[in-house]
Amino acid sequence: MKMYQGLLAADGERLRTVDSAAYKRFEVSCPAGTEWEVTIKPKPRRQGTQTLRYLRGVVIPDIAVACGYADPDDFQSVYEGLMWKLFRLPDGPFGEPRRRSFAKEACSQDEATEMVSQIIEHAETSIVGCRVRRPNEVDTDNTPITWAAADESEMA
Repeated sequence: MKMYQGLLAADGERLRTVDSAAYKRFEVSCPAGTEWEVTIKPKPRRQGTQTLRYLRGVVIPDIAVACGYADPDDFQSVYEGLMWKLFRLPDGPFGEPRRRSFAKEACSQDEATEMVSQIIEHAETSIVGCRVRRPNEVDTDNTPITWAAADESEMA
């Protein structure tokens, strides 16, 4: 089944394709007389920096400390372990392991919030004594980031 996934932009009273060349290639590739069902929905919001600050500045450090890691250099390993455990994808076509990405370009605000919730739930139910501080208990605007995830541009 052929599919076209693209963006439409409101242009006064009309919608127009953002990438008209890609749509034209899709349109030309369709057999004559084919009927299509079209669904239009709002583009998901990109995740903001608050979610990333909360994950890197609060969630991962709290989990790492509960596991006995105090050195911020170890936080990346804790992050990687959790991401591979919770968000593994089927292997790629050449057998390469894959997992979901937390990069801003790869997941929406709603997906990022859900992923953080899953990380917290997993940690608090499987690591004895682990309690992650909630956003209302910390000032994420002024939370120092002691490490940065190495996968800002990872592929999903």
